[in-house]
Amino acid sequence: MKKPKSIFYLVYFLFHFAFLITAIYTNYRSEDFEFLLWLRDRMDWMIYAAVLGLILFIVNIVMVTMAQRQTKKEVERLEHEANSFKAKMFDLQEATKGDVSTRNTPASDGATTE
Repeated sequence: MKKPKSIFYLVYFLFHFAFLITAIYTNYRSEDFEFLLWLRDRMDWMIYAAVLGLILFIVNIVMVTMAQRQTKKEVERLEHEANSFKAKMFDLQEATKGDVSTRNTPASDGATTE
């Protein structure tokens, strides 16, 4: 995996890990009314975090799509290469059969058939 892709997935993982820890902590403190009021005051930060998560998700989809296209092109290139090798092998076999059949015919040995 390329370094930028690895760094992106590390950031993506850390985002989800932080989101999980925040959700667990919020659930643990959900009985504390003052904490919930404090959390309500920080709602703008949660919106920014949600937008960041959405952007990371879209970047992930773009990266996966690009990788699929690249893989598809590589498969098509390899299939074309394999088909050209098959055609070359077929041509060589036909040329070999043609040489063998002309050597084994009685007319090519100098004898006449009558």
